[in-house]
Amino acid sequence: MTRKQKIATFLGILLGIFIAIASYFFYCPSPTAGLFPAATNVKTRTIYFVHHDWHSGLAWAQQKPENFGAEEWKDAPYVEVGWGDRQFYFAGDQSIPSMLRAVFIPSDSVMHVVSFAESPTQYFKFPVLPIELSEAGFQNLLAYVKQTFAVNEKGDRKATIGKGQYGVSSFYAAVPRYFSLFNCNTWAAEALRNAGLSVCPNRALLAKNLAEQIKYLQNSGKGNS
Repeated sequence: MTRKQKIATFLGILLGIFIAIASYFFYCPSPTAGLFPAATNVKTRTIYFVHHDWHSGLAWAQQKPENFGAEEWKDAPYVEVGWGDRQFYFAGDQSIPSMLRAVFIPSDSVMHVVSFAESPTQYFKFPVLPIELSEAGFQNLLAYVKQTFAVNEKGDRKATIGKGQYGVSSFYAAVPRYFSLFNCNTWAAEALRNAGLSVCPNRALLAKNLAEQIKYLQNSGKGNS
């Protein structure tokens, strides 16, 4: 291979990498049409986006016979869920090597489930954004959350792997593997996209990025794109 051919090959690889990165960040999948905003004549459910400092949580009021809560209180009035890296989120290893590993190396993940009685706007000291979904949109979101749990041979979520971080809460083994480009915030964005919101997971690497997208939709009155 001549020097010119080597340079051309190298430039072609760089161009391919650039196109791949650009496609990831600029491509935004369309949500399911007709789910958000909810029509005036359909049943609705309110969910809550909980903007922790760096982490995104999703909460909602349970309706009978739902029992999605933590092990000790499955039928609690309210639940919150969040997904993240197992070693950093569950084991609490916040060392620099752990943070670097979570960013650069795909790793095991966990689901955090919290049961509580107060409204999320009262329970959490973090900013909380209520979002009104159609019932169909909520069921899509719930299905997405359910498929994140690692399950046993019966299809039920596996037993808790440990106590959660606050209140009545539990950690569970989860899928898929955690990575910097698919983290707790992009996971929450995917859940909301499944519910019909025109949010873009690729542009929600930080919790504040997702919060800004939600606020934009609410302020502009936009639903599906």
